[in-house]
Amino acid sequence: MAARDFSRAGETFIDYKGQLNEIIYAILTPLGYHVYVSAEAIRHIEKHQIASKHKDKIAYILNNPDLVTPNHEEPDTHIFYKSLSGSLLLAAPVHLMNEFRFLATMYEIPYIKGVAQGLISANDFLYVRGGFRWKRWK
Repeated sequence: MAARDFSRAGETFIDYKGQLNEIIYAILTPLGYHVYVSAEAIRHIEKHQIASKHKDKIAYILNNPDLVTPNHEEPDTHIFYKSLSGSLLLAAPVHLMNEFRFLATMYEIPYIKGVAQGLISANDFLYVRGGFRWKRWK
């Protein structure tokens, strides 16, 4: 399991929707930055039937993703993907606001966003875990 950093727990920040969020913990990603996980993000994940069953894996997914891509609609938003058991792909979008990266939600997705439509290509990938067969998910 990825080490959670609780040093900023209880601090608050304003997200991209203008909502106040309280930090629970931070996770260091393979891209070298920390992602802050808030109580609001957890509540949002709980609304997704399948993803809510995997909310205990958030730290692992952010620290050990299979793939990280920019969101073609918002390039400062990075989407962390993790394949679980080879049959389930989870996406965890991480927003950037005021040089502060935070988890927005996590959900099941049948494909890598933007690849099939030609909006992003392998050259745009920010991180790929060795051996991950991303073409299976396009």
